[in-house]
Amino acid sequence: MYDPVILVAQAGLAALLVTSGYLIAMSWESTASPLRFAWKRLLRVIPALVIAILVTLFVIGPLLTSLPPPGDYFAALLSPAALFTAPYFEDGSVIGLFQDNPWTYVNGSLWTIPVEVMMYGVVAALGIAGLLHRLGAIAVLAAVNILAWMYWFDDPPGWRRSGSPSTSSSGAFLYLHRHRIAYRPVVAGALLLLLGFSAMTPYLTVAGVIAIPPYLTIYAAYLPIPYLSTFGRAGDFSYGIYIYHYPVQQALIQVTTNTLLLPALFGLSFAVTFALAYLSWHAVEKRALAAKSLGADDLRRRLRLPSLPESLTAWSIARK
Repeated sequence: MYDPVILVAQAGLAALLVTSGYLIAMSWESTASPLRFAWKRLLRVIPALVIAILVTLFVIGPLLTSLPPPGDYFAALLSPAALFTAPYFEDGSVIGLFQDNPWTYVNGSLWTIPVEVMMYGVVAALGIAGLLHRLGAIAVLAAVNILAWMYWFDDPPGWRRSGSPSTSSSGAFLYLHRHRIAYRPVVAGALLLLLGFSAMTPYLTVAGVIAIPPYLTIYAAYLPIPYLSTFGRAGDFSYGIYIYHYPVQQALIQVTTNTLLLPALFGLSFAVTFALAYLSWHAVEKRALAAKSLGADDLRRRLRLPSLPESLTAWSIARK
């Protein structure tokens, strides 16, 4: 029997990865050089992530750790065992966090960050090699990944981690071939019906996480829904929500000894997380992204890097 809460979470994760792949391809297409592409991606991911990790370790950690006095917490935090698992650590036992919660992860969502960075590399490599717009390049990579997932993994952590690159790749594919793809209500409706029928088979996870969401996610993203379609004008809070929601929920579960009902946990955690995401956007992310306008030559001078070989920049010259 499928757990509806888990299914919603899986669908949400798939939609996130599809959107990420779509925007990564868009970023590459609008960028003049591999160095600037890397610079833009670094500015989008790293500054806010570092602050979120520091807030988790130096604010939430000392307040909620089960270790004795603060000195013991910081000693454990700087121990080799803790350093080996940071910053994408999952089990908080080393620093005494969330050990009585149903899940003991500190920020289990951050495992997707290396996946996203890997996608940056894949898109850049295919772009430099001139293969990015080849109709089958990304499709073949996604298909190989799906087949490997289906063969090797049958547990949620396994398929979740291995299937995610193919989901992100599908988003990139939809952007790169957007002029060939028509988003129609009848197609979206047919896919929803297929999703419903797949619930009666063992393949709901495949249909609901890999095969269907790419089209439906991008279709829904362009729907003129009142308020939702203009929500981003106030700021892009999506990344802040993603990097803060897990430790916030874990903290609320620990403080309330897991007595909150799901609607109350959702509402309270969303309110706290949104406040943190708002601060993250206006205090960190927006300021970091303001540096995106620096040109490739400016970046090379500031980072003291040599000029890129002509073979790596010829593609951009030819495209102009």
